[in-house]
Amino acid sequence: MARVGKFLHHSEVVGTQAVATGFSTSVKHDHTLISPNRGANGHYFGIVNGIEILLTSATSATTVTVRLCKDPLGDIVIVPDVTATLVGGVSTPATKSAVFRVDMPIRQDLAPTPNNTLYLFVKVDDATSNPIFTGSQIVWQE
Repeated sequence: MARVGKFLHHSEVVGTQAVATGFSTSVKHDHTLISPNRGANGHYFGIVNGIEILLTSATSATTVTVRLCKDPLGDIVIVPDVTATLVGGVSTPATKSAVFRVDMPIRQDLAPTPNNTLYLFVKVDDATSNPIFTGSQIVWQE
């Protein structure tokens, strides 16, 4: 029997990239979005609901900007630059996070097939404290 309805999934990536005040191809998280129901066959097609960002050593940064792309070079943008205020942790103020709501249908249609990867780039307004792109999560539904 086929499943009917909306199914939520997430892709979580951990990293150690130093974040700067401009986007860089070396500061990105590669998110593989594969449906357990569909498997890895074909391109990713779903609704990206939200994006979560975690930075450490981010005492100088007050905002973070994200860009979601279809390609690892950041040239084919599917979610344009969006900026949010970073919120410091209660016990560790230098650990900061931001959440972005997207709610947009996205299809990864670049070769090769199957292609289930989207690329998340980040930059900050002030990189004096050498912030680290520690983690990100994309929540999506099919």
